[in-house]
Amino acid sequence: SEYHPDIEKLRELLSKVTDEQKLNILQQTKNRWDETALHKAAYRDDAEIITTILSSLQSSYRLKLLMMRDDDNNTPLHAAAQGGHTESVRAILTSMTADQQIELLAAERWDCKAAVDMASGETADVLSEYKIKAEEKADPGEFYFI
Repeated sequence: SEYHPDIEKLRELLSKVTDEQKLNILQQTKNRWDETALHKAAYRDDAEIITTILSSLQSSYRLKLLMMRDDDNNTPLHAAAQGGHTESVRAILTSMTADQQIELLAAERWDCKAAVDMASGETADVLSEYKIKAEEKADPGEFYFI
C-alpha cells in the first residue's frame, strides 16, 4: 500500500504537547525492530516528516532522539545514509548545531561504521561536507588532544 502522511495533522498533534512529552512519546514509540518514527522516516526517505518532527523540538532534545538506535544499532542518520537518502541526511543535519552534528556524525554502529562509511555517491559527499563545516564551526573547547 502507498504511504501518504498527513503533515498538517502531524504538525497539529505535535503542537498540542510539550517538548518533554514529545520526546517521551517519540523515544518510547518503536516497532519490533526498535525503530522510532525518525528511523522509519529515514528508511523511507521522508525528509518532510523528519523536518516536521525535529523542528517541533528544542535543539537539545533533537540530539537525544537522533542518537537512538534500532536493532541494527543504526541511528536515523545511519538509516538515511545506508539507503542513499540525501534529502533525509540533509533534513537531519540541518536541524542540529555544529557540535551536535559532530557527535552524530561520529556515532558508530556495532561494526564500527559511522554514517559516512555506509553512504556512497552524493549522500557520502553531503555527509563529508557537513562534517568539515561542523568541525570548522564547532566549539574548540570540545576537543581534547593527548
